[in-house]
Amino acid sequence: MADLSDVTRMIETLATQAVYPNGTSQPSVAHMDVRIYEGWPIPAQLDLDVAGQVLTGTPPMPHPRPGGKVANVSVYPMPGAAANVFQILDDTYTIIDPNYGLTAPTVVDDKITVTGTPVPGEYLTVILDNTNTASSSQPTLPAILNDLVAQINAFGIYDVSTDGVSSLTIDGWAYMTVRQGSVGTLAKVTHRQRQGVMVTVWAPDHASRATLAAAIDVLFKENVVVSLPDTSQMVLTYNRTSTSDEMQAQTIYRRDLIYEAEYATLQQFPGYVITSAQFQIQGGNWYAPTEPPTITTDP
Repeated sequence: MADLSDVTRMIETLATQAVYPNGTSQPSVAHMDVRIYEGWPIPAQLDLDVAGQVLTGTPPMPHPRPGGKVANVSVYPMPGAAANVFQILDDTYTIIDPNYGLTAPTVVDDKITVTGTPVPGEYLTVILDNTNTASSSQPTLPAILNDLVAQINAFGIYDVSTDGVSSLTIDGWAYMTVRQGSVGTLAKVTHRQRQGVMVTVWAPDHASRATLAAAIDVLFKENVVVSLPDTSQMVLTYNRTSTSDEMQAQTIYRRDLIYEAEYATLQQFPGYVITSAQFQIQGGNWYAPTEPPTITTDP
């Protein structure tokens, strides 16, 4: 499920793409190193970055240059900025399709043949005469075949055997259906929320601040709808911009780009391929008199 960390991580990824459009192996749009991260800047680190110094133990920049100044871009969720949104709850949908390691079963006369190695959760189902169902999920194909033999033998009306490798032979049936199943991942949106996120450019001069902020803002407005890792979608909407020169003494020029991120909370759960179904039919209410009716006639 997506949470606020997934949102800020995706926004950080978008900011990195904007600042380094040709990848971090190439120079940034501002032709200087840029540190991009989730969270609020560490003041000591920020002061040294814009001064062109290096703090011992900090991660290296994409293009370290002796004495080169380093701009910062921080991604920070705004406290108290969450807002309720209209709840459009989607139907259940598939995130991960079922995976199969076994080949599709083939049936020739009374013999079922299948090969391969089952993936975790995969199973085979044999339905005999539309009534008797045997289904097995085991780590290996021989274990599945042996389990099916035991279940079918328990019915007491069929002759069944296996070669212990890839085939199953069943005698005595009138109708037989063989199906293959596995497990996937399903999801359903249980809630939607909106959170304000502030993307802040901390630059050593006016020009680099303007260049970095413009690149980020343009790319964000090109990606209004963004897919998150859990397959849900985030809607990114521009809110406002704030510029501050209060830290000129430290040669730090700041610009805040504030966006509203609307995203979903997903409930994820396993989804199994249906290979057999059982139904119980119950009659409706009916009245049965406890005594025979009394019939009277006029004299």
